[in-house]
Amino acid sequence: MWEKLKSFIRKDPVVFVIIITVIIIGFVFANVKVLHYTSESEFCGKCHPEQKVGPLGEYYTWSKNIHSTAEVECIDCHGEPGFIGYMKAKIGGLKDVYGEMILSDEHKLEVLAEGASNKKKAAELVPNETCMFCHTDSINAKIRKERVMSVGVKFRKIDNVVNPRFRESFGRPDILTEDTRVGVTPNHKKHIDAGLNCVDCHLGVAHGGDFHNLPKMETCFECHYKVKKENKTAKVPDNMDCVACHTMQDKIQKGVFVKGLEETPWYMADLDCTDCHKDPFVRPNTDTCTSCHDESYGEMLIDTQKEFLEKLSKLQKVRDKMFDERLEMPAGKRKLFNEFQYYVRILEMDGSKGFHNPEYFDLIIEKANELIEKIENYVESEEVEVTAHEAPVKEVEKTELHENKEEASKELKADNPAELVEIAPETVNIAENHDIETTKKPVIFPHKKHYEMFKCQECHSNPEDGTLKVEIKVLKGTSNTFHKELCFPCHKEYKVKKGTSCNTCHK
Repeated sequence: MWEKLKSFIRKDPVVFVIIITVIIIGFVFANVKVLHYTSESEFCGKCHPEQKVGPLGEYYTWSKNIHSTAEVECIDCHGEPGFIGYMKAKIGGLKDVYGEMILSDEHKLEVLAEGASNKKKAAELVPNETCMFCHTDSINAKIRKERVMSVGVKFRKIDNVVNPRFRESFGRPDILTEDTRVGVTPNHKKHIDAGLNCVDCHLGVAHGGDFHNLPKMETCFECHYKVKKENKTAKVPDNMDCVACHTMQDKIQKGVFVKGLEETPWYMADLDCTDCHKDPFVRPNTDTCTSCHDESYGEMLIDTQKEFLEKLSKLQKVRDKMFDERLEMPAGKRKLFNEFQYYVRILEMDGSKGFHNPEYFDLIIEKANELIEKIENYVESEEVEVTAHEAPVKEVEKTELHENKEEASKELKADNPAELVEIAPETVNIAENHDIETTKKPVIFPHKKHYEMFKCQECHSNPEDGTLKVEIKVLKGTSNTFHKELCFPCHKEYKVKKGTSCNTCHK
């Protein structure tokens, strides 16, 4: 056999070389295909098939998570960045195959449960540098400089990630140099410098069963308590020092959180968090309001939150639809989408369902709706100037807005009969006129301003005696007849600035 082979090589060396080359290429091609196939999350799902949260449900929970929508696969997180890290992960995967085929189901469940509950084990499965490779610029650059990231074949996404381009394309901050854009401000750098692993706080970040699996407040409290117990001089926030971490909510109450929006402080912004949040784990409710105020404040809470959730729901539906399309969007359009998504996340993450500052939330919702229009009308060739969380208005647009405002004011000029104008009061004290007991400052209605802009018949069925077209049935609470049938609908129709704000009229 060997002699025949040598004879063949001497006789047709070129053919032999071609055959060997084809075999090598075929072998390499087959192995690359195998590596690609076994690197897909769907392959992992064959051994983690259950539709639940917990051991064996890892593929299911990943598929529901934000990482899957960003096309970050299992192998991207469960393998160190770089080609060597990738190959180590693949070799390590052989151990999992052995366990799947040889070891008992009980052993497999035990291993999976440990990875899901033991922070030390979880840090071995997904070390800090893997998370920070995508979520920071400096670590990304350092690893890319020190390691071989590719051998010419793209095996997985993470090895081709270059920041800041990658993280900015998803509207994500650099966690070492920037604050989180919504929610709690945890100071990631301080925690990492203190020796914490990402999974110490974000255990189950991809497998908790939700789209965003954020750290629970209990996790923070337990850690802070433990650190203070061990070192009384340690600089960690007290558990009831809300503003130390919840800076977003604090700035929302003050009306200064979003750049580019008009500063709009809540009229109760001076309240301390603990005035309403008696228990950090229990949301304030109507009983909380009425413990200090009359029943109308409880009604105000219900009405405000209901209206807010209706508006938020509409934005979420648009966001979810666009989210599925975002990877296919051109860069400029995706930038606008990230901006829009940022505003929606503020509304979601505030946690008060609109009550921390209703007027400010209205401005954010208005901004989000403007961005929807820009996204839907986006033309790929146009230049889009959008800075972080601020879409500046072009000078032309400002001029147009100014002209439109002037045109609107010209249109809102009514020519009421002189005999009606003569008997019409310039102002009306609504509380006195309708015998209303109010805990707020009474509304001094600028009657003259309104009859100069509108026909008397817009509000009055009989202008001579002042009879209103609407029967005033409800006088208390935010759902009173004035709000629901007279003032608010008109203010919304004519886009009155802060037209549903208490302070606009009760002053």
